[in-house]
Amino acid sequence: MEISFSTNVKRIFKSGYDNFKRNSWLSIATIITMVLSVMLLTGTLLLNYGSNAFVKEIQNKVDVSIYFKTDVSEVDILKIQEELTKLDTVAKVEYTSREKALQDFKEQSAKDQIIIQTLEEIGDNPLSASLNIKAKKPGDYTPIISYIENSLFKDKLLSVDFTENKLLVDRANSLSFGLKTSTIILTVILSSVAIVVAFNTIRMAIHSVGEELKIMNLVGGSNWFIRGPFIVEGILYGAIASVVSFILYIPIIFIFGSKIDKFLGFVSITKYFVSHMLLIFLAQLVFGVLLGVVSSILATNKYLKQVE
Repeated sequence: MEISFSTNVKRIFKSGYDNFKRNSWLSIATIITMVLSVMLLTGTLLLNYGSNAFVKEIQNKVDVSIYFKTDVSEVDILKIQEELTKLDTVAKVEYTSREKALQDFKEQSAKDQIIIQTLEEIGDNPLSASLNIKAKKPGDYTPIISYIENSLFKDKLLSVDFTENKLLVDRANSLSFGLKTSTIILTVILSSVAIVVAFNTIRMAIHSVGEELKIMNLVGGSNWFIRGPFIVEGILYGAIASVVSFILYIPIIFIFGSKIDKFLGFVSITKYFVSHMLLIFLAQLVFGVLLGVVSSILATNKYLKQVE
């Protein structure tokens, strides 16, 4: 029984390989279509990493700044700072005094003589003390704002600055979602095309050995024994497409990756690709083989229904 099983497996693999060689031009067309699908999947993985890093970077720069009226004492502000720090949603609260705010403003405007002269003419410090609040998570800013608006110290506040930051995060999230959705849709469309092309290639291979399959079916050959060679053929398509895709991606990443890294500034697609090279290849391989196997099963199921 063991020898028979081993022999059957060898026959299945040999027959699958023969089918692959027999339809060389169709095999090449199928592989090219699969290569495009697998490359698009890889692009989706890289885009997902880049967009997540982009959104995270923006979220890290988001904060809530509350500005106090000029007559509020430093002691009161420090008490409010301590109160806010105790909130579960708050990660950090930084205090900027009026004097520090004025000093920073002068340093930033050192080259603008008009502003310097205006400050000298005013004489008094026109800037407010402030607290800069960092939340533990992006979703924590809403309850923090709500807490501030309903607090006992709200009458001491001159303004709460968060609207522009929230708009920036919302736009970043929308952009990220749009890019991911578009790429996923393209991947699904191209994968469907690849399955159809592979389906037709395998169906032609089935027709070319149709008489042999009928004889196998008549003498009691199991459906999986009939399917076997064509599943092997589909696996070969997917595996070769995955290897080709990975090889093509290496020069693409090293040629264009540095330009993308320079444009983004805070994230390196090149480093991500290099550090996750094995994982990316495995994802490509699984996806490519899955495309081939699905195509093979669909094609053989159609044939088996016709001969039943």
